[in-house]
Amino acid sequence: MGEIKEYYEEGKSKDSIVKEHCAQCGGSTRHMIVASYDYLGSEEYDEGNFSIEWSNSHQIVQCQGCMSSSFRQVTWFSEDMQQIGTNEWDDGERVTLYPKRSNSTRAIKDFWEVPNNLRRIYRESIDCFNNDSFTLTAAGLRALIEGLCAALGVIDGPKVITRIDNSQEVKRLSNLEGKISGLHEKGFLTEKSANVLHEHRFMGNDAVHELAHPSRDELELAIEIIEHTFDVIFEIPAKGSQLKDRRVERAKKS
Repeated sequence: MGEIKEYYEEGKSKDSIVKEHCAQCGGSTRHMIVASYDYLGSEEYDEGNFSIEWSNSHQIVQCQGCMSSSFRQVTWFSEDMQQIGTNEWDDGERVTLYPKRSNSTRAIKDFWEVPNNLRRIYRESIDCFNNDSFTLTAAGLRALIEGLCAALGVIDGPKVITRIDNSQEVKRLSNLEGKISGLHEKGFLTEKSANVLHEHRFMGNDAVHELAHPSRDELELAIEIIEHTFDVIFEIPAKGSQLKDRRVERAKKS
């Protein structure tokens, strides 16, 4: 084994521009490296005829669109360089972004009218999704429905039971199924929206009780359902009230 040489350099990549995904902008944007700290190393062997080299660059980057800052790590290892196709090479460089994000990353939406505890669980669920923790994501989304019912004071709801003789009986259930029906009963959701939430409930049951692993596509739809529900119950009514207040204020001035 030969001599190992190591170097540290501050600001080597500062002010450089790289193109990376921005979670806030929702796509690939220009990022400026505002600070960097690089570690470079090498080791010679075969009496100095050959060497193995590596580097690790830690960078703070800033999106030049929304100006949000994040962390970027670039590692390189000479032994990872290899031909992977007829005219294609792996250059040995690996880029990792923190928080993790890509074209499949979901941005966390701002729900200003949603109660704080629901916003917290929503953010944590999206973080789990973006880190490929799909079982935990489904469990978090189920918890959101439970929390939504609690926030609205819905403790039960009706379910129609059909007997063998085709006669029907309405029972009140205090489980999550009953609570979702209660959201419709109390006018928070349409019947169609409540039925959609019931489908979401089944996925959450599988994740929590059977440790099932839902797919990314299923979770994408489930998240969209939750976001739509938040809009319908909290955000749109609040915006409607603001619009009414402004119209009344304008009428007074005129």
